[in-house]
Amino acid sequence: MTKSWRAIAMAGLGAVLAPLAQAAFIGTGIANTYPHIHGTVKAGEADEVAQTFVAPLKKPLTLRIQPLSDAHEVARIGRWMQERRPALLVKDACVASCARALLPSGGAISIAPGTVIAFGGMGDLGATMKDQVDAGELFTEDERSKASRERFLQKFKALIDYSVTLRELQAQLAPLPEPARAFLDAVVGSWRITRLSFSNDGFDLSLAGGRHQCLWWLPDARGLQQLGLDVPGYQAASRAEAAKLLKVPEQVIYAGPMLEALPEQPLCSMPPGHTNFPMRP
Repeated sequence: MTKSWRAIAMAGLGAVLAPLAQAAFIGTGIANTYPHIHGTVKAGEADEVAQTFVAPLKKPLTLRIQPLSDAHEVARIGRWMQERRPALLVKDACVASCARALLPSGGAISIAPGTVIAFGGMGDLGATMKDQVDAGELFTEDERSKASRERFLQKFKALIDYSVTLRELQAQLAPLPEPARAFLDAVVGSWRITRLSFSNDGFDLSLAGGRHQCLWWLPDARGLQQLGLDVPGYQAASRAEAAKLLKVPEQVIYAGPMLEALPEQPLCSMPPGHTNFPMRP
């Protein structure tokens, strides 16, 4: 199935809007008893995290990471966590780069009831676009098309570089179990660009997904265990709660455990008429 997407979504609302949001609140509380990272993580705040939490933490590090956080910085915080392995208390939401970078990098994890934990597959779509352009899949070899390709790569260089660097940062994170990586690739990571056009105002593209057409995976307690995450008493948020937070239709979210064998019937579907979904890194 192929759907058209507005280019402004491609930038990943995290990369576009995070600079406009208030910086995250990073601190330790009185006597180092309430270490926390709250809000929208912005560029440079991974360094602030490392500088703030120098002493061993006496309490779990509370995370309230907003979905529009800068994915680069969240990945860098994940690398810092890999060295420190702090206990984590996760509240409200941990999606996209937070789920991928922070949850597997902490120590003991507690998750407040109703917290949205969601893994997405479009964070590196800009890098996928670059791969397809380099492979000659999106522009032909005639001179006019080559010139268009060069203009495109120049005009959207910042977006593409952001996505390529994010892919490199995520490759340095603690690896997920191989079955989980394969499941994520099959369910939320199989999008390819089939058509691309651009103008001075932006670009449009068409995407072809895999058989299951999901944008997000909302793991239940079993799903977290399959990811190697031990979270006693975990109560997953509902698809409706996740859809509201992620600003997507419920039909594009798969909720449940990782499946050893994928069914013939799609796990998700694209509702007719929906062509503009936010894509967060």
